[in-house]
Amino acid sequence: MGALKVTATAPGVVKLFGEHAVVYGKPAIAMAINKGIKVTVEESRGNSLVIFAKDLEVKGVAIRVTGDSIEGSVINDGQLSKLASYALTALRIISGKYGGDLRGIRVIIESQLPIGAGLATSAAVSVATAAAYARLINVKLSKEDIAKVGHSVELTVQGAASPMDTAVSSIGGVMYIKPGVEFKRLSTSFKIPLVVGYVERELTTGELVKRVKALYDKYPKVIEDIMNSIGAITDEAVTALSKGDYVTLGELMNINQGLLEALGVSNHRLSSIIYMARKAGALGAKLSGGGGGGAMIALAPGVEDKVAVAVKLAGGEVILIDVDHEGVHVEDYS
Repeated sequence: MGALKVTATAPGVVKLFGEHAVVYGKPAIAMAINKGIKVTVEESRGNSLVIFAKDLEVKGVAIRVTGDSIEGSVINDGQLSKLASYALTALRIISGKYGGDLRGIRVIIESQLPIGAGLATSAAVSVATAAAYARLINVKLSKEDIAKVGHSVELTVQGAASPMDTAVSSIGGVMYIKPGVEFKRLSTSFKIPLVVGYVERELTTGELVKRVKALYDKYPKVIEDIMNSIGAITDEAVTALSKGDYVTLGELMNINQGLLEALGVSNHRLSSIIYMARKAGALGAKLSGGGGGGAMIALAPGVEDKVAVAVKLAGGEVILIDVDHEGVHVEDYS
């Protein structure tokens, strides 16, 4: 081993355009945000691997791993123990591929993101853990390599996962994704002043994807047209992003939201904060991610504070964000 302690920080991700339609092969645009997950991996005495998650909007959870069994003080919270399982899976994939003894390793996960709000927390945990542990055992991985490991982690834990979140968290910036066809970073030199609001989720992304699929099966022509329109909006947004055209971006976000409502993936609480954000001066606002509650984004140049207040008054929690251009960032301490 080289360093005795390594810290990696990976950004969360918001979907600017194209969620749900991306499942049907349409393009999407996602953005790494300047709030994320910090994972510290260090050598410690003893024979166990210990994963400790803190600052996760509930009390800390410690998971002790001896051999293949997981024991210790796991708080009865599915989301939390799942986050620790992403970290554990990342460690196992890296150590299985490149060697590395997981005994005597301590992992600390710290978050600036709310769990389960649809901001790619699990992707950021997977990416940051993989990057930190690879550096600890002196394995040089590119950001693309780390993205692939992160995607393998999500596939292992969830059974199915798009490579979008882990790629954006690892590489950073704003990315255009067309499944199986294209994956490119968009050049955006200007600030993208977004307010993120979030409410509790009523349904998981998996349940919402199934709901949309049922609609698609029942009304294939209608839903196909909606998906095509979302794809067209996403492609229009590429041009608006390249020009820094806030007004067009805002209008496209609003149209995208209307189509997501038509698919039945928004809900009353989420729609309320979206409309309040627009009323307070946001140029555009839409849900971000799976829907059913969770996160929304509002494009609010010059009126971020006003929009943040409106979202809070409407019952949402708020984070102010901008683009993270760097992606995963690693520091070691010998």
